[in-house]
Amino acid sequence: MATYSIIMTMCTKGNCFRFLLGLALISCALVYNFYSNTMVGYKTTQFKDPKYKLEHSLFQGTFDVHFSLATEEEFWDAGPIDIYEAFAQHSYKTLETCNNTCHVIEPVCKANSSKDLIKLNLQGLIYQKPFLARGQYVFEWEKKYLSHPPLNDIKTLPDLKLSKVTVENTRQGVVRCKILETIHGRLDVVDGYGRQRTKGDDVVRVWMKGGNNSDYAVVGNVTDLQNGSYTFAVKCLWNGTSLIKVAISYPREFMRVVIHQIQVGVARYMSGTFIKENLKEDTVCFHTPNRPGSECICNFSNFGYENYYCGRPRHPKLTCDDWLYGDTLKEAPAHDVTAAEKYLLATIRGTPEQRSVSHGIKVLTISTGKLPEMKPCRESNKNVTWVTNTTKGFWTFGNIWNSLICKDQGAITRDLTRNCLRNTSVWIFGDSNGRLAYFSFTDIVQCVKKEGAYPDRASCVIPEYNINITLLAHEPPKYVWTRRSDNFTGVPDFIQTLPRNKKHVLIIHYYLHYTAAHLSVLSLRMRKLRDAIEKMLETNPNVLVGLRIPHVTSKYYKNHAVGGDPLGPQYIELIRERFRGLEDKVVFLDLWEMSIGIENVDYHPPQYINREMIKFLLSFQC
Repeated sequence: MATYSIIMTMCTKGNCFRFLLGLALISCALVYNFYSNTMVGYKTTQFKDPKYKLEHSLFQGTFDVHFSLATEEEFWDAGPIDIYEAFAQHSYKTLETCNNTCHVIEPVCKANSSKDLIKLNLQGLIYQKPFLARGQYVFEWEKKYLSHPPLNDIKTLPDLKLSKVTVENTRQGVVRCKILETIHGRLDVVDGYGRQRTKGDDVVRVWMKGGNNSDYAVVGNVTDLQNGSYTFAVKCLWNGTSLIKVAISYPREFMRVVIHQIQVGVARYMSGTFIKENLKEDTVCFHTPNRPGSECICNFSNFGYENYYCGRPRHPKLTCDDWLYGDTLKEAPAHDVTAAEKYLLATIRGTPEQRSVSHGIKVLTISTGKLPEMKPCRESNKNVTWVTNTTKGFWTFGNIWNSLICKDQGAITRDLTRNCLRNTSVWIFGDSNGRLAYFSFTDIVQCVKKEGAYPDRASCVIPEYNINITLLAHEPPKYVWTRRSDNFTGVPDFIQTLPRNKKHVLIIHYYLHYTAAHLSVLSLRMRKLRDAIEKMLETNPNVLVGLRIPHVTSKYYKNHAVGGDPLGPQYIELIRERFRGLEDKVVFLDLWEMSIGIENVDYHPPQYINREMIKFLLSFQC
């Protein structure tokens, strides 16, 4: 009553409405301030409190992230997080006590089939759920790129026509060199306003091509000066006139969007179909447990599919064990991006040539000098394939790869390969690129292929030589129609079943099916793979293992941020890190270097790159 009397006294005729309006505004401000301070403090300190239960760290997935709206100081409050802890934050979703509700506003909850889910995803109506909370990061390179501000002005991006390439010792547009000499140059990146860029972290690639569209090509090394300039070095390895190509493959602003989208939860999802008797239900699946839809998840590590999760069916009679098959849902549209970033995603497509900086400098190589003599690969330590910051080889006439780290076997013929692989089982693990490698291998040895549609198992046999060549698709996640298989629980587990008293050749490849997810998924998979290979080699020295490294590709999904090769170097560095200590026992098949030189565009490089990869690998045995 006292409060009412005060208000009535102050609310005199003519100013009552203004007084009440002002009082309401002040009250809202106070409530908002209290809520903001409370929740921001709660969000930014929850990971520092050891008593805080990790399974509740993401507020049951109901709040948005909005990295782009955070200040740099706010962004790093939570700090780095261990990979296992990152996954543990979602562990409550796998518990029997998890409340498998679906928010009323979530359209996924009303979907009746995988077709409905595909439609929702393409329309951008599947709500994103972050894998990491705001301010968290697993890898230092995530912090590096995400600490850059969001793009708001497209004219601040690199301008390929205004940026400048210079090469030392250039005279009248020509630089002369001898065989094995190194050319040194510099790229100064200029934006659309004609201003020198003052920060680094752009993805710059350099390669040299033989003139007149010849097959000759070699990749150069690039150094980021972190001030908008980049130096490069490239070797002269053949006679005649050549052209240096310098490409700004991705500006740092694009890299920030890629990493940001993965953090937020934008992805290329999959569907999972659960069936029991006359009951059927489809849910959304993904590599990490932050997939959208109903709250609770099925963790298929029990099937050997580590890091593969589907929504738990909402029908009480359907369980995780009732999952029978899955399919791809295509890509999700970008989320939480500025208008300029959206424009960048839509326009950065193009071939490596279209991304190169214009210049008129030519290279003239004279015949003085010759390539060094090298030990045969079969007499060399496999650790030579893991060297960094050196030119490992180059392309010559006829699309032949000329190794510079050891002498390969030369022409790869049917009879040579058959004799080399006598009494040997060849196992190729991977995706559709693994399948193409299988085709190349079987063409070389000329055996009759037995195959089904990908991802079905394929094989061929040469009885008179006791040679078996088998292709197995890697375990989920993979973006094809996939049925649950009880006899294949993944590449690492399968490797452990190989007979220890036989000779084996293994080619292992994980790549494009992982690029839509946080690279912690790859890191965990590589740890498990490394352990399996190490145990196998301890008991059977008659095994030749080749790790097929990712290749460059400038072809992408429609939402450019969740596919392709932008994180290729980080991907490769993870493989190097996980296999440290095994370099003298495993061959590093560097298709990254090979594919830059040929200016590859497609997801599937030309078959001659598989032929040369196989030739190089077998050089360590044949």
